[in-house]
Formats: sequence, structure tokens, C-alpha cells
Amino acid sequence: MYHLGRSALLTFIFPLSFSLSAQAVSDARNATVGSTVSVSGIVTSGPSLGSVRYVQDATGGIAVFPGSGSVPGFAPAMGDAITLTGTLTNYSGLLEITPITAFNVTSSGNALPDAQVITPNGLGESVEGRIVRMEGVTFNATGNFAANTYTVQSGGQQANVYLRTGHPLIGTPIPPGAVDISGIASQYDPSLPYNSGYQLLPRSASDITPFGFIAVLPPVTQALITPTGFTLNWQTNLAGTSQVYYGTTPALGQFGGDVSIGTSHSAMLAGLAPATFYYAKAFSVDGADTAFSPLGLYSTASSLSGTVKVYFNKSVDLTVSSGTDAIALYGAVDDTIKAYIDRARTTLDIAMYNTNSDVLVAAVNAAYDRGVIVRWVAEGSTSNWALSSLEPAIPVLYRTDGLGSGTHDKFFVIDAEDAARATIMSGSCNWTTQSFFDDYNNIVFVQDQALARCYRTEFEEMWGGSGAQPVAALSKFGANKTDNTPHLFNVGGTYVESFFSPTDGVTARIARALDNAQHNVRLALYVLTENSLGDAILAAKGRPGMLVSGDVEDINTLGSEFNYLVGQGVDLVSHLDEPGLLHHKYAIIDEGFTNDPLVITGSHNWTTSAETVNDENTLIIHNASIANQFYQEWNARHNAIVGIPEIEAHDGLAVWPVPARDVLNMLLPVDGKEHMLNLMDALGRTVLRVEASGNAQLQLSGLTAGVYMLHAEGSTKPMVRRVVIAE
Repeated sequence: MYHLGRSALLTFIFPLSFSLSAQAVSDARNATVGSTVSVSGIVTSGPSLGSVRYVQDATGGIAVFPGSGSVPGFAPAMGDAITLTGTLTNYSGLLEITPITAFNVTSSGNALPDAQVITPNGLGESVEGRIVRMEGVTFNATGNFAANTYTVQSGGQQANVYLRTGHPLIGTPIPPGAVDISGIASQYDPSLPYNSGYQLLPRSASDITPFGFIAVLPPVTQALITPTGFTLNWQTNLAGTSQVYYGTTPALGQFGGDVSIGTSHSAMLAGLAPATFYYAKAFSVDGADTAFSPLGLYSTASSLSGTVKVYFNKSVDLTVSSGTDAIALYGAVDDTIKAYIDRARTTLDIAMYNTNSDVLVAAVNAAYDRGVIVRWVAEGSTSNWALSSLEPAIPVLYRTDGLGSGTHDKFFVIDAEDAARATIMSGSCNWTTQSFFDDYNNIVFVQDQALARCYRTEFEEMWGGSGAQPVAALSKFGANKTDNTPHLFNVGGTYVESFFSPTDGVTARIARALDNAQHNVRLALYVLTENSLGDAILAAKGRPGMLVSGDVEDINTLGSEFNYLVGQGVDLVSHLDEPGLLHHKYAIIDEGFTNDPLVITGSHNWTTSAETVNDENTLIIHNASIANQFYQEWNARHNAIVGIPEIEAHDGLAVWPVPARDVLNMLLPVDGKEHMLNLMDALGRTVLRVEASGNAQLQLSGLTAGVYMLHAEGSTKPMVRRVVIAE
């Protein structure tokens, strides 16, 4: 199912228990379009295909989409057994059930139905909605996967394979040889008589496997990064050796690894230079057959331990600090950035969407006057009026193609060749007085030579070379750029991922982080229009025990996911009526937990134009303290809107769904104590009072819609939650 914008649902009720009389999927497919059908089966797809799910039983498969008019909360996982009721609909030739009027997940973790083996010509109506597999087919394209339709062929037959925006295969290499492809048989044909447009929808990288020979299964991952080496890990379909060709150029020239046999491989490369990029190609040998991975680019760590420093321009909530207090700059934003510019000794590269700060332009001029080589890339469609005060000898290259937001970056690189000084600036903040003093923004400084060299590589691709002056003929912006930087860095023990748009598949990277969230997701977003990220948010909300909450500024833009997600019960609130723009583009994942707390931030709005057109930069910072500092800022913003402190990550109480209807679920702290629960209305009156421990439920039938406060007593300190009850 493909959609541009989705309407809100605010008043439909999903009963927690009901009895549905299911029919065979094949009978539902043969029913009259527009009639009500009920089916039971196994969910065979997940959020990689969007909000749509496919359900299959022994008789067939069918698409199910939570469109307008559906009950909220439909985001089952692959392997769930489900019974559901809805209206049989024809969407561009695809039979689907929408809207969904009731559903019940009866069990999880079930085995998926076996794939039906078909030829390319067999991809048609008879298998629509089923898991199918085509064997020994080859792609007619080369390079890396993008959001697109691809043709595969075998024995003179052809079929289409479709990848949506944000699909996990995007950015991975297209297999050069014969493969087996599994996935869902689907259709998109907007014209009568709906007899074409059949397409195979792979769900993940594991749906594409080599045909008959040993092959490296993507991805090759990097780990144990030190100044003198790192480890590469990969899998093969058949047992083979674990070996690597590598070098500082694509010609490689060096060899590492060992000849031990297995399907799980790990090769340590040692004796490397610090903060240096290495091309590497993993390979495994099985007898006379050798399988190679695509050429990858990886970085060693810097010789000096780096640091990550985060600043916010407005208030933070120190009551939720876990030890390192977040820094609010208030009126000192430009002075703080200036202090970093003042540290530059040899080079200063700037890529900035808009600049009207005389303070920072004066600091750049002063750097030039003391001998710093300054280069500046700017967006040609913005005012940049402060650049009129820039030293005339400082070269500025404007992006002038007028596409999207153009060069939307907000970064600089200082002294990339000095291990002690090399620093990058990232975050959401333009160099304007509005960004500094009116809107809400974050600024991230990373002192690390490896990451500085990475950002310099991106800068010089736009600049057209490594010289002091730009070379317009060689300059590349937007989709003309390439994925030419490493993506994982060890900054003083903190792993930092770095991606640039539109070449690096950033949306898929964000979706992957959302898909891997285990406990909580908190969002602060200027805009949210990218369907695949809306789907990933909804899928996260649907996982048991997950808390998903966020603030969004521009909720009324064309294609906004906001109303749709709120209608599905996701706890998003609008910042639109608050003073100042919420200009952030960050997500905090699993803050307060030890599994992998992280922050996603940078210039990349969660939009299609950021993914496909604009020049953007994104950091994913895997660090518990940094995640908590962002949480301190998030809590201040969120509380300003809803007026209620949000501290659940630190007291062990989880409450869902949001909004609640018939039942409120709770997970109480595992402390062996009984807790007294008081639910109070807006006038402070107790409307429900029970004792509970562990997992508990409050029955809400009979309560009017509105905002309530839940007080839980029994632990060291009282716990309070804001509860929204919908009609």
C-alpha cells in the first residue's frame, strides 16, 4: 500500500476481547468488493513494507491496511496469529481488507508459511498476498539498491521487484549473480482491468540468497575499532574461509584473515594507521568457489581519545539528569560557536544552509586573518545576508539548482589534519538569530580526527576537490554525490554512526534504529512526512512494553504523518501553538536502559526531500549519557506542552496505550511491593483506586474522555503519570 497522507482516527473503539467468525482467506478474496469479511491467519510481513500487513492461511494470502476508519493500534509483527474483520477493498488491483473494524492477536512467534516456488511468469493473481520464492533469477541493474522497481529475469521470463522508501535493502549492493528471492506477491495497477503490475516485495536482506554457490550474505559489519585496527564480521550461506583484501585505495593490495572453515566469519585487521580510511573486501573460499563481499570503506579510531559535547539553546529539565547535566546556552549560542571557531589553527570548512550572524562571520574573518584556510559551501536560495560581510578573499560556493532545500547542512570541520584539534559541528542549528534565540535547536561538537576527515570528505565532494578554491565543474550536490565515507567511528569509547543525504540511505538507517528499540522512543521533530518512518514509529508503539512519545512542530504540512499516528494511538503532541519553532530533528531511543541507548540528530528532517534531494548530515550517537542529556531537553519541551512531568524511564513505571480507551495497562517496578494506584480526574477527585504489583490493568469503562493523573505509591518515591482517555 502506498500513500501520501493519511487521515486521523480519533473515536473508533477497539474491543480488547471479542469473538470473530473467520472464513478462509480464499473465500474472503472471492467475496464481493465492499462486503465485510473476517479472516484468520499468520502475519507474513512487518514494517519494512509499511503499515500494510499480509495475512496468510492454508488457502491464500491477503493484504490488510489500517486506513481511514480503522480501529487504532494495528501493527502486528511477523509470526503473529491474528483474526480480523474489515471491508474487502480493491486498491489499484490489490485485494486488501480496509478499514479494519476489529482485530485480535491470539499468539506470537509462529512459524511463517513455506514460500511457494514460482517462475517470474508465475507472479500473478493466483499467488497475490502469499509468500513466494523465485529461484535462480538475476537483476538487470547494478550498483546499490534504491527505492525503486527492479526487473529480475530467468530463462527468458521477467518479473518486477519493488523496494519502498526506507526499505532495509536500500543502500546495499545489488547482487551481481543468480539469486533466490522470497517475499510477498503483491500488485500495483491503477487502471482497469487490473491485470498487470504484479510485483514481488522482499521484506529484508535475508529474502535474497545466493543460488547454488557460496556467497557473502550482507551486511559486512565492523567492530572492535582501535587506532591500529578493527574487525570485520560476515556470514556466508555455505561454509568457507574468513579472509579480507584491504588497503587505503580501492586497489587494495593487502591481505588478512585465516583459512578456518565456517559460515560465521570474523577477521581482525591489525597494524593499521590511526584515523585512516581503509577499503576492504571480505571473501570466503569453498573449494574451487570464492565469494566476495562488495567493496566497503572503514575507518580506524583516532590516535587521541575523542569527545562528544552537546548543547541546547533553550531550557532543559535537570530533574531527570542521570549524572551529567545538559547544558542550556540561552543567549550564548553564537558566542559558544564562536569559541570553537576561534580554536581553528589551519583549516575551517563550513557547510551552512543560512547565515545572518555577524558574530560568526566576524569570527570566520578573524580565523582567515590569522592564516586559517577557510572554505564555505552555502545554499543559494536563502538570504545568507551576513555573508556580505565575509572577507572577500574567502571563497564561497553556492548550490543553485533550486531543488528541495538544497544544501540544508549545518556543519563545520576544524583542523582535520591535527589529531588534537580536529573537530566537527553538527546538529539542527542554522547560523541565524532566529535559530539561536527563538527556535529550539541542538548543537553537537565532536572532537575526533577520524570523524573530521569523514566530514571533510563530504565537504570536498560538494566543493569539487581538496584545493583552497572550489571547482564548479567537479562539484557534486544532491543525488549527484556518492556514498564515499565510512559510517562507523569509535570516539573515545562512544560508537558514532555518520551518514550523509541523499546518498547513504539515511531513512532506512533511522527506521532500523526505531525497529531495534526495546523500551522507549522519544521524538522532537520539526516535521514528519516520510511514510516509512511513520510506519516504523507505529510498529514500535505496537511492541509490548514500548513507550513511544514525541513532539512535532509542522503538523499541517502536506503528507504529515501526525494526525494518522495520533489516530492510531501514538502519543504525539503538537508544538505548533507554542512560542518558537521546534526545529529539532532528533530521536532518543532506549534512554535509561543499558541495551543500546542512542540519539539520532543532525540536519535531516524526516521527509522525502531530505532523503532524496537535500544535502544533509546525520549522527547516531550510541551513548547513555548523551541520550540522557537529550532526554533532559526533551522533557522540558514536552512538559511545556502537556504541563505534566514525564519521568517514567527512571522510576520503572510504564503505562500504555496512549490514548487509553477501555483498559489501561501498567508495568510496575519489580521491587516485590504492592502499589496503591489512584486515578484522579482534572478536579483532583479519585475515580479509581486499586492495589497491584507487576503487570496490572485498570478497567476504564464508564469514565469520560479527558486527561487524568495516575498516582502510584509503594516504592521509594511516588510515581505520577498523565493518562489520556479517548472516547
